Amino acid sequence: MNEASVVAGLRALIGAPSGRVRVGIGDDAAVWSPGPGQLQVITVDECTEGIDFRRTTVRLEDAGWRALAASLSDAAAMGARPLLTVVSLVVPGDLDEGGVILLYQGMADLAARHGVQIVGGDLSRGEVLSLGVTVVGEVRPSNLKRRSDGRAGDVLAVSGPLGLSRAGLAILEGEVDRECIDATLVERAVAAYRRPQPRVAAGRFLGGSRSVRGMMDLSDGLAADLPRLAAACAAAAVIDADALPVDPACRAVAQAMGVAPEDLALEGGDDLELLCTVEKRAFGYLAERVRARLGRALLPVGRLEAGTGVFVRRGGVQRPLDVQGWEALRR
Repeated sequence: MNEASVVAGLRALIGAPSGRVRVGIGDDAAVWSPGPGQLQVITVDECTEGIDFRRTTVRLEDAGWRALAASLSDAAAMGARPLLTVVSLVVPGDLDEGGVILLYQGMADLAARHGVQIVGGDLSRGEVLSLGVTVVGEVRPSNLKRRSDGRAGDVLAVSGPLGLSRAGLAILEGEVDRECIDATLVERAVAAYRRPQPRVAAGRFLGGSRSVRGMMDLSDGLAADLPRLAAACAAAAVIDADALPVDPACRAVAQAMGVAPEDLALEGGDDLELLCTVEKRAFGYLAERVRARLGRALLPVGRLEAGTGVFVRRGGVQRPLDVQGWEALRR
């Protein structure tokens, strides 16, 4: 069982969206129209202890932050402005009221940064700690981005370097001796894993560009998310591994682990960078605008082509992608 097959089965069961619903199952968020000229998005993400985080490596405040960040990132991938959130919290027996407050403190800290209000939710008890975070936002009809709108010939680009959060996880999980890595890089990587930054401003800016056709967020890693985008676009994707923007901390961790930095960056989830498809002739101008407006780079990682499948081009040789990203249902 994997996420793609489950989603396909659910789409077949439930059917295509109708009425006021514009985007249904299979994208980063659902979209509906509450009135003429208005669109709203809604998305939910589940963050479960033992699967998505461990209390041995993140504080409760960090777990709350991570849970909300994932849903904010989904809204950003649609070009939307997130407005409010509700939280469904399952509380295990070893978590007291103070612990619940700490979880919400982390969410409140991140919500305040993006002008999002926490407006309610639900509390229950269970065997493991789990946070289900729903975010509602709004987007102009002209700014809505779907992962399925990319076309063959488009440039594939990301909103920042890759692999920083994966490097943090490797350090926290003891996959590498942190003493072998520069302390500044260790600090950056651990912070990125514990408190990933959803690219809300970048999503809204890219949403306003006609040159950006499709978009999604990288919550599961480029190796997992790019195949989903390519399939939605009915196109093939080629990753240029030699030009892949690997974060310096990821490169240092990969070298200490004895693995290829590009592979570690490809598999790493939780970067929450945005992956977009951009009209080729407009990419250079758009990248300049992104740098001037947001103070960050829009970095090319490959292209969409006619066909199917995802491939990696390395040293002039092109082969099928053989790196796996995060798969929530993998056992």
